[in-house]
Amino acid sequence: MRNKILIFSTIILLLSACKVKNVDAPKPAAGVAKLVARPLSNINLPISIQIADLEQSLNKQFNGVLYNDDSYENNNNDNLVLKVSKIGNFKISSSGDKISITAPLEIYVKGRLKKDFFSMFDQNVGIDQSKDALFKINVNISSKINVDQNWNIITKSEVAFQWKERPYLELGPVKIPIGTIIESAVNTQIKKINDQLDSEISRLVKIKPYAEQYWTLIQKPIILSDVIKSYLQIRPEIVSISSIKSDGKRMLFYLGMRSDLSIQSGTAPTNIEYKPLPKLQTQQKSDSTFNLYLGASIAFNDATEIAKKEFNGKTFTFENGMQTVTINDINIYNNGDKLGMMLDINGIVKDGLFKKKFKGVVYAFGTPAYDEKTQTLYIKDFDFDIKSKDVLVGTAEWLFKGAFRKQIENSLKYPLSAELERAKNTAQKSLDDLKFEKFSLKGKIEKFEPYGVQIIDNRMEVIIQAKGNLNFQLKSF
Repeated sequence: MRNKILIFSTIILLLSACKVKNVDAPKPAAGVAKLVARPLSNINLPISIQIADLEQSLNKQFNGVLYNDDSYENNNNDNLVLKVSKIGNFKISSSGDKISITAPLEIYVKGRLKKDFFSMFDQNVGIDQSKDALFKINVNISSKINVDQNWNIITKSEVAFQWKERPYLELGPVKIPIGTIIESAVNTQIKKINDQLDSEISRLVKIKPYAEQYWTLIQKPIILSDVIKSYLQIRPEIVSISSIKSDGKRMLFYLGMRSDLSIQSGTAPTNIEYKPLPKLQTQQKSDSTFNLYLGASIAFNDATEIAKKEFNGKTFTFENGMQTVTINDINIYNNGDKLGMMLDINGIVKDGLFKKKFKGVVYAFGTPAYDEKTQTLYIKDFDFDIKSKDVLVGTAEWLFKGAFRKQIENSLKYPLSAELERAKNTAQKSLDDLKFEKFSLKGKIEKFEPYGVQIIDNRMEVIIQAKGNLNFQLKSF
């Protein structure tokens, strides 16, 4: 009888040993990628207006008679004939954000009093009385220059008249003050002068077309090295204009491009979607600091191959041989916000004379991180997906409770020192004299420091921030 029980127990054990529990878990849905937000860099394009050029151009537009009212009946029968003539070159000076124009003018005026007026004094007077006079005056125009968000030149002007003495016209017994009338007529011409000034500044500087060319050119990737396949990518986001400054000979301001600067590895993109030039903003501060971002990365394919060499076919033993698990295959992939890992496993759990076998595919996640001291990319917070934990409960929940997770996590490390050194050398060499089609950039890197880690496309990337100053040199436009 005892032998029968022993045989029966042995058969039960053998049957239980042959039964393998399937622990396949569904692949988790991909998370949302979390890209590292990066401060933008300042690239400033200096634009200058030569005062001498502006003065010469403006003088060509205005010559001789500027205003001529040759009828007594104009302007509601004001009984005045008025002619305003330019008698010398306009002189332009500048200070700060203002342009000052001194316009030397000659004023010819002829006034008339009707006979009806004189008959009040003398009944024998039967003809109209008139008198003319000639005056010289300097008109001073002070214009503050701005550019609005739609790239239009805007001027706000103030006018002052320099009379040696206030002009009067004597007609018989009547002394008529005519300064106000003359100033009103001249003000009409001042508006024309201001409009022409706007036009000349726009013609000489051509801010918007100039900015559009620059905006487009700067977005074109620049190949830095064909050997290691790297290129500079500049992605401008914001365009702004500084306040205008003047040194007396020229007016200077900066067109600022707030841009993301990065050095990318691989093949430069060919089908570029260029961003259109946005509306203009006011620049709060003009400086030349830059933040250039370098990427030291490891592709998921390479990370998978390294992990396969480390883990494929390897058996892990726990609890003095009572628990074993073998990794048959492993695959590391992009899960959006985290690194994803597929594990094809099988194992045995012993409980006295009984054995439980299991096999299947489970999934785990981890977060890439960077150790600055060792210049190593590693994976932290490695843990199984919730649905993988569910299928392991009752069979091999010990897999996600400690030692196994830690052993895998401790082995997922990727040295990046060589790639980082190469990226730094490429960055500094490229900024020594970075040539675009019509301009060049020259930069000096002052500091390198790690900025963050992100998962992007088919790789994990450590972002290194290079800080320094960037100078712009214009060739021609």
